[in-house]
Amino acid sequence: MTPTTAVRRSPWKFVAALTALSVPFWVAGAVVDLSGSLPMGMPLSAFQFVLPIAVAAVLLFREEGGRGVRQLAKRTFSVRGRGRPGWWALSVLAVPAMFLVTYGLLAAAGEPPGGPHSPLASVPLLLVLYFVAAVAEEAGWTGYLLRPLQERWGALGAGLVIGLVWAAWHVVAYVQAGRTAPWIAGQVLGSVAVRVLMVWLFLNSGGAVLTAVALHTTINVVESVFPGYAVHPASALVQGAVASLTAVAVAVPLRRRPGAPARSGHPLPHSGQGRL
Repeated sequence: MTPTTAVRRSPWKFVAALTALSVPFWVAGAVVDLSGSLPMGMPLSAFQFVLPIAVAAVLLFREEGGRGVRQLAKRTFSVRGRGRPGWWALSVLAVPAMFLVTYGLLAAAGEPPGGPHSPLASVPLLLVLYFVAAVAEEAGWTGYLLRPLQERWGALGAGLVIGLVWAAWHVVAYVQAGRTAPWIAGQVLGSVAVRVLMVWLFLNSGGAVLTAVALHTTINVVESVFPGYAVHPASALVQGAVASLTAVAVAVPLRRRPGAPARSGHPLPHSGQGRL
């Protein structure tokens, strides 16, 4: 896919369609109480995770036909960039490392994390469930939306825009789950920061959507097993701050070459080098 083709994609149609199709999920979440049935007390509206891939597939079919949909599936599961194992390792280890720092800071402040959480024995099941959800989301956020926004506003700008939309899209579910305003503020801050990290990893891995999927999966798994994360605003606020400081560290290389990866020799994936 050439850059010209990517520009023809409509980020705003994606966001508008995603929002409109999310409304039934939000209504269902308000009517049906699933408290205690899903990890972290998530409401029924959390099942909106199926929408990004669906919206991306419909728009691609309209824009490029069946070929576009097939390419979306191909690049979502492609392991291109597998020769850069360090970036793949970061996509798996970055979130646990940030939460270890969060735990340490809370403990040092006299507020050691504690409270309800998913048992460690449930991690294998959580990995499967959250991987499926992450694939469905990242096929849209990274596989469809990133490239046209990156070509318009650069890598950092695209990460910030997608991060803000991604975070806002989850707010209704947070409210329905009974999260407090400070908790939501910390989670939104962390979501935007983590999205910047996803873009950074994606570019430096050679354009592997699966790095974003891996990071997305670990976010949900670690939040589920982190003691009391879903009920203590301090945990979300400190984690948001830790993620933001980490994102600031990668923002400079992302800005240095807005349309390309931070490291020289890593061209922006396009055409024969991979499609985004």
